[in-house]
Formats: sequence, structure tokens, C-alpha cells
Amino acid sequence: MRATCRELGTKVLAIAGLGALLVLVWQAITVNLNYGGNWSALFYTGDQFNLPPQLSSENVYVFPNNAGYDGMFYRLVAHDPFLRRGFSSFVDNASLRWRRILIPAMAYLAAFGNDAHIAGCFIAVNLLFVFLGVWWLSRFCLLQEAKAQWGLLFLMVPSVLVSVDRMTIDSALAALTIGFIVYASTGQMVMASAVLALCPLARETGLCLTAGQILVNWKQRSWRRLAATAATSVPFLFWAAFVFFNTYRDATHWLSWPFVGILRRTLHPLQFRIAGPWVAAAAATDYLALLGIWIALILAARLAVKRRFGLVEACIFAFAFASLWLGKADIWAGAYEFGRTMSPLLILLAMIGVRDRNKWFLLPLACALPRIFLQLEPQVRGILRHLI
Repeated sequence: MRATCRELGTKVLAIAGLGALLVLVWQAITVNLNYGGNWSALFYTGDQFNLPPQLSSENVYVFPNNAGYDGMFYRLVAHDPFLRRGFSSFVDNASLRWRRILIPAMAYLAAFGNDAHIAGCFIAVNLLFVFLGVWWLSRFCLLQEAKAQWGLLFLMVPSVLVSVDRMTIDSALAALTIGFIVYASTGQMVMASAVLALCPLARETGLCLTAGQILVNWKQRSWRRLAATAATSVPFLFWAAFVFFNTYRDATHWLSWPFVGILRRTLHPLQFRIAGPWVAAAAATDYLALLGIWIALILAARLAVKRRFGLVEACIFAFAFASLWLGKADIWAGAYEFGRTMSPLLILLAMIGVRDRNKWFLLPLACALPRIFLQLEPQVRGILRHLI
């Protein structure tokens, strides 16, 4: 039995290594064939934002006539994690970006604060969370008597694909969500609590996992565990307070009345002028992804009606409830946005699908993937052009 466990552990590590290797190979190919070997292109820096003069010596790949994407801001956070160099004035929403400190701080520490190595370490940290996500999902599959190879499906999570493509920070919460469920379901509560403490530092929505665990503790009348679970949010609260007092206040109106955000997006399927077949395909697949979110909410409601209050279900309720209040139009603009935000919900539903052998719970995730893959089509076309 001990040899078998060792063999399974080696197999899971090999699968996780394969997942990280696949991502690295893809990034190396697209960087070398589409961006002239400049790895900073992965951060998708646009020319509509200025870079700090301290980074003027770096050969940053800049996309012309482009606003860029979130990864370029998180890279600046990694260069100035403690808000001492004035980089916050070059970021669109410093309070929001600096709250999500986990990956930028890890990149800063891995580079020992050396500006020349920050970008490379940021990419490496993202790969680390890809490795961990595949590893934890493979372990979960084995716990459910499924094949460990299904752990590679972590690479199909929307937030992971976007992080691989544009160096956002969402791969961390995706991986930590699975890790938390694995440790909690196997009774490793110290590890589960450690992972839970990291979740909101990756992204504030990680607090939904805390809320889910608190709900389970409350149902079990386990007040000591409830207090211990609540205590895991203390590091994030201290960090959020530090950011609050050292940046301009986040004036963004994120919340609205329930269902307003998703209903507004549902009733306005065209978010941009259709100017060709690719744009038409983007609009159609965005709407398909939105349909997947509706299915996810319906599945969550179905679990609630059936009074299923296990840990995975409780976390699903927390994420689904939180998503109802999201009203900011940018969040619902496209699958690259709400797909990232809602990925933990999609992951948790998929985990129930694996556990219960119910393919319906995989449908929300499947609905989001066509739009994410479509965004990668120009890069694939560029690679094929070079090869052919």
C-alpha cells in the first residue's frame, strides 16, 4: 500500500509537471514567433498608459493604439509591492491592484527586488500556480476514484487561460480554490487554513471560500472552528487596511441590486459594432459564455433547494450569491472578464460534476471555453504563418 501511494504521488507530480510544461511550451512558441522573442509581451502593455521612468531601460513590448490589459498593472505592483516608489500613479486603480498582492509579492521576493528579474519571476510564479492547480485537481480526481489525468483540465479554466495569455493574477485563486477543497475534505485543516488565508490575497473574491467554510461550521455548530476560519481573513484585512491608507480610495461602483448586472448584459447581447466575421464570432461566443453563467446560477439554486450543504456546495452558494450583486458593466463585458471573475464558481461546480459523475455540472465551464479559445486564434494564426 505504501509503494502504491508513493507511485500515485509520483504520477500526480508528473501530471502537474506536464501541465506546467505545456503552458511554458505554448508561451515560448507564441513569444518567439509572434512577439520577436520579447517575453514582456505576455503582460499585454498598451501605449495608452505610461510606464514609470525607473523602467525605461527595460525592453517592454508595447502594443500600439491599445489600452493594454490587467497584467501590465500587476507587473508594476510587483516592482513596487510596498508602495514606496510611486508606481501607483501609473496604475488605473491602485487600491484594487495592490489588494491582489499574492502573485506580485511572490514575484518580487523571488527576484529579490531586482527590477531586471521581476517580469521573469512573475511568469515563473504563474507557472507555479498552474503546476499546483493541476496537482491539486489530480489529487481530487483520485479521491473521487477518477483518473488522475483529468487534473490537466485545470488548463481549461477560463481564468487560467487568461493568466497564461496575459499574465493576470487569477490563476492563483483558481488553484487555491481546488487546494482548499482537497485539504479540507481530507481533514488536513492546518493546510486548509493556510490556503484559505492566501485566497483573498490572490483576489478579494477568495473571501467567498471563507464564507463557505463559515457556513459549514455554523451548520455543524462548531463555534471554535468557525472562529478559526474567520481568523484566516485577518492577514488580508491588515493588508487591505495598509493599501487603503496608502492609495487613493477605490471609487468604482462594483455592486448594484441583485441580478441587475447580468440581466443588463443579457438584454444587450451586442457590446460592440459587428465589423467582420471574427467580431461576430466573438459576440456569439461571449453570449454563450454568459449563458453558462446563468446555468451555473441555476445549478447553484438547485443544490440549495435540495438542501445540500457540504463544503463544496456552501462555497458555491457564497460565490453565486456574490455574483448576483456585481453590477459594474466592465465585469460583464465579455468572457475574458466575467469568465475570470466567475472561474472559482465554475471550478467548484465542475468538481461536483466529477464527484457525482454528473456532466451537467461541467456545462457552465464548457460554455465559457469557445470565447477564450477564440481570443487565442490570432496567435495561433501567427504561429502557423511562420511555420508554413
